[in-house]
Amino acid sequence: MAKADWLSASAGPVREMLDSIGLPATAVSADGHFLANVPWHEAFGTSKQSPWAFLSAVSADDQGRLKVAVSRVLETRARAEGEFRACRFTEDMATMGFSVTPMRLTHDGHDGVVVVCWDLTEERRYEERLAFMAGHDALTGLANRRAFDDGLERAVARAQRGSLSCLLLLDMDHLKEFNDHLGHLAGDQAIVNLAALLRRQLRSGDLLGRIGGDEFAVLLEGAPLGDALEIAERIRVAATSEEFVSGARSEGLGVSGGVAAAAPGVDARTLMDRADAALYAAKRAGRGCIRSWVPEMETRTPDRLAERVHEAFANDGFQLVYQPVVRLQTGRVVCHESLVRMRQSDGSLSAPAEFLSAVERLGLMPQLTQRVVERALSELRDNPLASISVNLSASDIGDEALLEKIISLLAGAEAASSRLLFEVSESVLLSNLAGGRAWMRRLAPLGCRFVLDNFGTGIGMFVLLKEHHISQVKLSRTVMRAMAAEDGDRGFVRALREYIEEQGKLAVAEYLETDELLRDVQEAGFELGQGYRLHRPEEGLAATVAEAAS
Repeated sequence: MAKADWLSASAGPVREMLDSIGLPATAVSADGHFLANVPWHEAFGTSKQSPWAFLSAVSADDQGRLKVAVSRVLETRARAEGEFRACRFTEDMATMGFSVTPMRLTHDGHDGVVVVCWDLTEERRYEERLAFMAGHDALTGLANRRAFDDGLERAVARAQRGSLSCLLLLDMDHLKEFNDHLGHLAGDQAIVNLAALLRRQLRSGDLLGRIGGDEFAVLLEGAPLGDALEIAERIRVAATSEEFVSGARSEGLGVSGGVAAAAPGVDARTLMDRADAALYAAKRAGRGCIRSWVPEMETRTPDRLAERVHEAFANDGFQLVYQPVVRLQTGRVVCHESLVRMRQSDGSLSAPAEFLSAVERLGLMPQLTQRVVERALSELRDNPLASISVNLSASDIGDEALLEKIISLLAGAEAASSRLLFEVSESVLLSNLAGGRAWMRRLAPLGCRFVLDNFGTGIGMFVLLKEHHISQVKLSRTVMRAMAAEDGDRGFVRALREYIEEQGKLAVAEYLETDELLRDVQEAGFELGQGYRLHRPEEGLAATVAEAAS
């Protein structure tokens, strides 16, 4: 049967079948002639009736793949599936899934196929974003600790074969004081601006990562020690004249740096420790300077951060402070977030940014989290009206042994289990979704609830809010910073709150540090809030628990 005869004899039944599908679909004969349904034409604008013209919207790289799939199905009569990239009628590129199914197109034995496709564009973009976030810091977009450590391991392996590499650690000077005066949102902006400054000063092939609160690491491959020191000094000088936050007093917000050269026989952990020792030497020299590692620094190990962390574990040197989440209309406390501090020799408490990177580097984070849970359960037993949330890190949710230990602890504290919440950030949960779900699945039957922290980077909304064990959602600093800006997008924040509540969760406005921001979130309809404007972290629960009970 000729092409025209096939079209005239079969167009009615075939088109009726295609129109019943509801997705873009086309029936294709063995010689490439086709009939397409309305959704196909709306998606791709195909109008020509020449052989294989239905492929005109498919990217040149994928046309051959789809044509081969059609030919194989015609030959084998076995269904095939795949993906292709196509230019839609709207001229944007789409990722489409497709299936090719064999079908008898005419009563007299002419075989063909039906190609059905569906849009995978958003799903693939989401997966790409997910993969990006697994290896990147949410605030700065730089490589995160895991990705940087992977790059460092590879560089150290090459150094064993004689390749040159240097590791540069940089720490922002006086950020804690800056945060205390202007708030953490301003501190975050300073970190973002420092990340931008570092990108400008580094070479295109250098690996730059944010490995702690205000700590950055740079892998300078192919650079001898002298060149690495020149690069570090250039960064230091540039930082001295940088206005890290527009209109804010940022005097003193420079950087200190430590440099160590990779060498045969030096593993990644030793190289990191050497750069850390050099950085510590720079801080002791008065900050705002660069030091390179020398063997004499080995004698200073008792003074270094890693040693102080070990001492804190040995001597019960970690302290919990608690920051309440409150109802904005009444000021009554809903729950307390536990925040860990490390006690210094003078009795003062170090902020997490000053020691948690060392805890992570030493592989001690699960051990610290276990101690936090133990103390939180003790507080809950002493304060039967309180609820406490405990933060989980990426190391924690990947540690099955820690999960088992916590389940054992909860078995002896049944009355407190329903008042214990586990708080995990969006980026951490997305980096190990299977691990996070395992924690929820095991702990929720014991009464524990979960808090999704730092929400709103734009990649977790369609997955994480479906997790029914999550009861609270705290908006990220990025979202709150957008609202706090002079031209802040308050409509977006209101819509985000409404979306969270539609999923059956409680939306919490975090980082409330000014009267203006507090007023804005109340106008946006938030019931719950947390931040320095409401309550600063305190060592005891008693006062705020009394507030909640009154």
